[in-house]
Amino acid sequence: MDYNTLPVGLGLAFANNRAAMDRFSGMSDDEKKEFVERSRGVMSRKEMDSLVGSLTEEEKPDLHLEDVNQIFKGPGIG
Repeated sequence: MDYNTLPVGLGLAFANNRAAMDRFSGMSDDEKKEFVERSRGVMSRKEMDSLVGSLTEEEKPDLHLEDVNQIFKGPGIG
């Protein structure tokens, strides 16, 4: 991929988020092209930062409890 063709806003967002830039550089060429195309539709800096930040977001842990009633268990009051 030719990095000289990156949209300016995407390049600036990568400059502010080194981890995302590292993740992007490890992508396949097809993944990079798809990501760059997604970035072309971005209309604000906040939106671009969010898109670039999505590359480094860890999967959120599953907080689902098997038995919801477990939330309310604790020492008895009397």
